[in-house]
Amino acid sequence: MDGSTTGAPQGTSATASPAGEELARSLGVSSEAGEILSQAGFTSVQAVRGLSRDALERLGVAAGDAERIRAEPGGGTNGGAMGSEPAVERWAGSVRRTDRGRRRRVATPAKDSSDVLRKWVDGDDRAMEEWIRSSEPIHPAVTPVVPVPGAPSGEEAGPRPRPTDAAIAPIVEREETVVRWLTGLLDRVKSDQFDPSSMIQEVQELHRQLFDERAKRKQLDDEVEHVKRGSIAVIKYVRSREAKEREIALREKDDEIAELKLRLLALESVAGRAPPEGAAAGAPAGPAGAGASPQLTADAVEKATRELDARLREEFSGREGEYIERETELRRRIVQLEGDVRNLRSETDRAREREAFLSNERGPIATEVSQRLEEVAQREKDLVTRENELRTRFEEIRINTEEIERRRTPLEFKERELAVYDQQLETRKKALDLEARRLEEVRRNVAASGSQVASDESRRLDDLRHQLSMKESELKGRETLLHERMQELERMGAQAAEAEAGRIQADIAEASRETKVKSGVRRLDDLLFGGYSPGLQVLVNGPAHTGKDVLARLFSAEGLRMGVPSIWVVTDKTYLQVREDLAGLYPGFAEAEKKGMIRYVDLYSRAVGSSASAPGVRLLSSTDKGILDQLAQSVNGFAEELLEQFKAYRLVFESVSTITAYLDTAATFKFLQPFIGRRKLDRAVSYYVLDSGMHAEADLETLEHMVDGSVNLKIEQLKTFLSVKGLGEAQARAWIGYTFSKRSLNLGSFSLEHIR
Repeated sequence: MDGSTTGAPQGTSATASPAGEELARSLGVSSEAGEILSQAGFTSVQAVRGLSRDALERLGVAAGDAERIRAEPGGGTNGGAMGSEPAVERWAGSVRRTDRGRRRRVATPAKDSSDVLRKWVDGDDRAMEEWIRSSEPIHPAVTPVVPVPGAPSGEEAGPRPRPTDAAIAPIVEREETVVRWLTGLLDRVKSDQFDPSSMIQEVQELHRQLFDERAKRKQLDDEVEHVKRGSIAVIKYVRSREAKEREIALREKDDEIAELKLRLLALESVAGRAPPEGAAAGAPAGPAGAGASPQLTADAVEKATRELDARLREEFSGREGEYIERETELRRRIVQLEGDVRNLRSETDRAREREAFLSNERGPIATEVSQRLEEVAQREKDLVTRENELRTRFEEIRINTEEIERRRTPLEFKERELAVYDQQLETRKKALDLEARRLEEVRRNVAASGSQVASDESRRLDDLRHQLSMKESELKGRETLLHERMQELERMGAQAAEAEAGRIQADIAEASRETKVKSGVRRLDDLLFGGYSPGLQVLVNGPAHTGKDVLARLFSAEGLRMGVPSIWVVTDKTYLQVREDLAGLYPGFAEAEKKGMIRYVDLYSRAVGSSASAPGVRLLSSTDKGILDQLAQSVNGFAEELLEQFKAYRLVFESVSTITAYLDTAATFKFLQPFIGRRKLDRAVSYYVLDSGMHAEADLETLEHMVDGSVNLKIEQLKTFLSVKGLGEAQARAWIGYTFSKRSLNLGSFSLEHIR
């Protein structure tokens, strides 16, 4: 009879092990269920009763057997209400039984079990599956069994393979590893070594490290971009220089070959002439005397040709070696840059993995950590808000302090006057006291002279006292009048200061309404009280991808819109690209171009193999001799034409950094000094675009001394900021946030930093 329907255990099968039979008899279940539980590593009844119904069904125990196991006294409580700690302890006790030690172990591939278990507990199921798959044998050995007569029909289909010790050993080892790791974790929890606050701090530290890694990655990306751009410019310059040298060398060799050919023809013509008449009598007749000179000439020519060929081959081989060494150096540099890029990518991947690891859901601890991080972010926002408020209050206090200092000067002067008056009063009072004492002495001395004299002296003393009281009253009245005059003067000073401030502000507004050159960005014009002054030389300084080119194109388009022509000096792109950008910004660009309002000096097109020219375009090459002189002459010629026709012009130099890459820095500064001075004489507002990452700090300071001011751009935490330095009057010189696109640049709000 089937053991699943009766309470008696099933008969012993030939495939059941002794441990499985014993476990089946102890639990009152079938031998098949006992064998399943035994193979799963459960050797005690108490450990089996601690399992839940779902766990039994996952192991493959029949429903009836699972019901009988769960129906035993204490079985229901062990599976449900009992915590994981007693179950683990019972499991650990069952695994440490001596019968497990008698099984033969099989060598498995070395694995870092602790790391795998940590990943598995953190929720990475694939790590445990890969670890189990790597530990299982490829072809597990099975032992055939003989079917037992009387077995159920479902088991007669064929013999059921029984796993050998070699197949069971990895499972046992994994069980012991899991139990050992979980037991250590429980011991840590029991001994209060598991501190959630330390884990929260660790997660916060990891977040900070992740932010630092992102910042470093951004910085390294910018450095790699700058290095790439510099490398490309250097490679282009070297290749163009080498091509130029190669072309010059070939021309020289062609000239030498042509000269040798001319000499050869001259020698042949000399050899073909008849001998002179004076030598005809003495020279022997015959073919030998006639043919000696041509043969000698041919040998000399052949020898000279061989020497020339050898010299040319030696020179060409030397040049070829130099070119190969340069190419090898450039390739080595490219390999180094590629290695840097791979390192950056690996660091980025590690940062992303760390971020993904931090973003995984890990139960209540992760929830608490995320809440703490949100609180920290909110506190940071509050701190930033308070910092802005404090800065505003500080500016107000500073303004009030300056106003108080201005008003304190006349008050101190009045106080000094009052002190002088008080000193005079004190002196007069002392003098009167001395006079009174002297009169009193006189009165005592003359008291004996007679009552008449005494009465006269008494009257005189009374008169003096009356005069003294009158003087004191007069002085007090003067002091009161002085205080009133001081208060009136303070009121008048305040009114005069307010009137003066209003007048100065009106003067500034009036001056800003005079001749100002618009920049093409409305908020920037507001920041500069209406725009640039005529003849201002502006340095547009900032790293890559911050909108410097957009600022320059808006400046030129605004001039064309107002009827002011532009001169463009382009060194890192073709004039066709600038022309396309300006056409997208200003709809009337084609009409302005027909009028000759736009001129280009292009130092880049010939370097990339483009020679397509047009009216108003001057194509130059960085490899030309005296390139800076040619550049200055071209720009000065265009400037004279535009001043004669339009009376004004604007200039954009894009960019100075590429010129310094082509030539040395000293030559560039020597060229820019008179170039900038000429633009000031023409009263032409000029933009000089500069990539800050490609120059040293000393070079930047030198360039800033040459120009009148600078518009500085920067990137912080993926946000762009702008500030002005120099450039005359400005409402604020702090860093102001801005956004830009291909056709616009929007400047954020700014606060006044001074009161005129």
